[in-house]
Amino acid sequence: MTVLGMTFLILACALPTPKIFYPFFVLIFYVLSVLSVFISKRTTPNNETNPKSEFALFLTAGMVLSAFALPVVLAHSAVISWTACSLTLIGNVINYSTMFGYAMRDEGFDAPYGGMF
Repeated sequence: MTVLGMTFLILACALPTPKIFYPFFVLIFYVLSVLSVFISKRTTPNNETNPKSEFALFLTAGMVLSAFALPVVLAHSAVISWTACSLTLIGNVINYSTMFGYAMRDEGFDAPYGGMF
């Protein structure tokens, strides 16, 4: 599924106006959105809730929101077209639903790395 989301992201850069690569900046948010949860998960024992894990989830929610807001702001300021904005938003939905599905899969209690949440 991520391949389909990345295809929409590449189409957002190439289809409406060639050589406009501003929609690729959402890749930064893809990396940053999962990085805080991975760090918090590795430092928190036994899936306990503490302020560190709650703050990591807050940062993740902010990064996901920023990934959806950036194309809208760029399209509103006429840096990219609204077609590129819609293609980027479709790619965001596909990529984040893939990440969410990966995070919510059931790995059991004796998994070597554990689930994401």
